[in-house]
Amino acid sequence: MRTIGYFRVNKETEKAPSLVEQQEGFARFCQERGYQPVMTFVDAGSPGKLGRTQYQRMLSYIRRDGTDTIVVVKSLSHLHPDAQELMYRLIELDALGAKVLSIDEELASPLEIVIQIWSTRRHSGIRGDAVREAMKLRAVRGKGLGKPPYGYKLGADKRLEIVPEEAANVELIYRLYVQKNMGVRLIARYLNEQGITTRRGGMWSIVGIRDILRNRAYLGTSSRFGFRVPDSHRPIINHDTFNKVQERLTAKTKPRARAQRPPFPLSGLAYCGYCGNRMIGVNRSQTWTTLKKGGKRKGEYRYYQCQSRTNQSVCQYHTRRADDLEGFVLDTLRSSSNPEALAKLTKVRDSTDETSEHTRLERKLKALDRKFREYLDQATEGAISLEEFRVVSGDLLLERRLWEQRVALIEAEAKQEITSEHRKEYMLEKLEELRERWDTMTSPARKALLQHLIERIVVYDDHVETILML
Repeated sequence: MRTIGYFRVNKETEKAPSLVEQQEGFARFCQERGYQPVMTFVDAGSPGKLGRTQYQRMLSYIRRDGTDTIVVVKSLSHLHPDAQELMYRLIELDALGAKVLSIDEELASPLEIVIQIWSTRRHSGIRGDAVREAMKLRAVRGKGLGKPPYGYKLGADKRLEIVPEEAANVELIYRLYVQKNMGVRLIARYLNEQGITTRRGGMWSIVGIRDILRNRAYLGTSSRFGFRVPDSHRPIINHDTFNKVQERLTAKTKPRARAQRPPFPLSGLAYCGYCGNRMIGVNRSQTWTTLKKGGKRKGEYRYYQCQSRTNQSVCQYHTRRADDLEGFVLDTLRSSSNPEALAKLTKVRDSTDETSEHTRLERKLKALDRKFREYLDQATEGAISLEEFRVVSGDLLLERRLWEQRVALIEAEAKQEITSEHRKEYMLEKLEELRERWDTMTSPARKALLQHLIERIVVYDDHVETILML
């Protein structure tokens, strides 16, 4: 078996094994098992986020030449001392088909090790359990937790109190749904046309309307951690009206099996050129009867549609066929190889842009970490299989690594460790990777790189503007 040695040297710690000791141990390990050592990589000191670390070079080597490769470390802590980063690295190596072996320890498969690490951390979280128990007790006592629902605020005693203006809008939503027989889309449109805004001053969407229609808080019931506490605060809606709404909502909800459909790689990037809202991916099926033979035919259509039209019933019917829009963006990226064409697509950035982007990316990384922990919980409890965990965690980690690199670039430029030209060189490398590997990349990898490179795609009826984040 082709075998790689990965070593970590920490000059600040005398107790840590030297590079020579690790190299000798690696040689003995390979000789005893009949493995063929082909390469070694050495990282010194604490690993940083920026730059081509030897670990990253090892990943590139495995990706290029390392089919059925074994990676040997002295111990798991040498792969990375931080438990979460260690889990990420084990998942990365597993996704590349590399097996991790330790000179000092007997190891299971990489994913089984990840589950073991997470299970150990969960069982040691006594303080976290105590906090959750305290929150449950607070919920049982009817005290509010987190952000209060629309129509309420937290009072001095931490119980929900009615906000009269918002409560009137809640009553209006229920009245329109029950008495006027309006659907959630028409209610959102009505509120937006009347200038009635959400708590934050935004426009209403069908999701926001549906959440209000389903929320039992408007009955005066507090629901948290599986506990329901009736009469914990003043109701806004009576039981008869609420029950009628639930019956109608349930009658409209008919679960159906859905075939696996191609993803929309430009979701989150495409914006309507007329109202500025996002364009969302929509699948539509159409069946028709042919006049000559009388037989039925069926067509499947994918397109991007203005979200204001879809969720808020405002703006006009602006759409673009998915294949056409995705093909146009790809052609634009492929034709931007010369500096002049690239300059026309690149947004001129200032320090304000960098600060706001840094904040946005930090939030995104925290959200990805939360999602990763959810997947770990599901895998630990057996709710998803190791194979399912392999797929979802691998896709998530791919996206996370890209955002980590972008955060590191912004921070390094702010500290004047690199120039804007260095940052642009890195982004150009990623742009070239996208051009070259587009047809062979997985859908999640393609979407992650697009989000990493493109600021936004502004879609008009007669043209499209692609703005890069170089």
